[in-house]
Amino acid sequence: MKTFTNIFVAAGICAVLVMSSCKKDEVQDPIIPTPTDQTGMFKIELEHTFNGNDFDLNTAYTNMAGEEVTFTKLNYYVSNVRLVKSDGSEWAEPESYHLIKLDDAITTLISISDVPAGSYTGLKFMIGVDSTRNVSGAQSGDLDIANQMFWSWNNGYIFIKAEGNSPASSNGAFEYHLGGFRDANSTNAIQNLEYSFGSMTLDVAPNAAPQIHMSVGVDKFFGDSGSQLSVAATNDIHMPGAMAKGIAARFAGGIEFEHIHN
Repeated sequence: MKTFTNIFVAAGICAVLVMSSCKKDEVQDPIIPTPTDQTGMFKIELEHTFNGNDFDLNTAYTNMAGEEVTFTKLNYYVSNVRLVKSDGSEWAEPESYHLIKLDDAITTLISISDVPAGSYTGLKFMIGVDSTRNVSGAQSGDLDIANQMFWSWNNGYIFIKAEGNSPASSNGAFEYHLGGFRDANSTNAIQNLEYSFGSMTLDVAPNAAPQIHMSVGVDKFFGDSGSQLSVAATNDIHMPGAMAKGIAARFAGGIEFEHIHN
């Protein structure tokens, strides 16, 4: 009887060993990671010029009216940035408000992250601040009223602020604070701009930092062959109106797409 029991136990042990060996020999299915959407970043470089030459604050230039002008401040908003694909679909940057200040060179290079990877064929953005944010009360970041780009008395943002000196002015200075969003026909100074990259594409991918190069012709602020702003005639604007809208449009018209560095 004892011999039979020993044989039974030995047989059981062998069966366990055989099963264990079989499990070790089984091929395990590979673990396939859950795919994740790839993202990258890109930059917008804003290079400022005056009559085709490099532009700097505190430097004298001659405007279209033949007047000497020296900017001591030039601030403006670039907002609602969107990238366009060849099929017409768009990606829009969330919370897209960038205050450009020429006395702070860092702000002239806009960095935008968490962009879906892919090739883009165009760019859209706004000079100014959309109507929703103009009436949203106290805000933070580049929309903080501490940036002194807000009319507390008018409940709205200053889209472009240009200040400086000119011997042509009756008081030796000029101040142009341009804004307005309510009346589309006469006081809406918001400028919506869009650009095609032509034969080029912006290729967004992880571990890459492509850059869009834009030129900003500050001389256009004072006019073009069709319309001119004379400091002698008007040395300050501090409220929305047709003149503010016209200057904003000319300034925006001086912003051009140059090229892309992928």
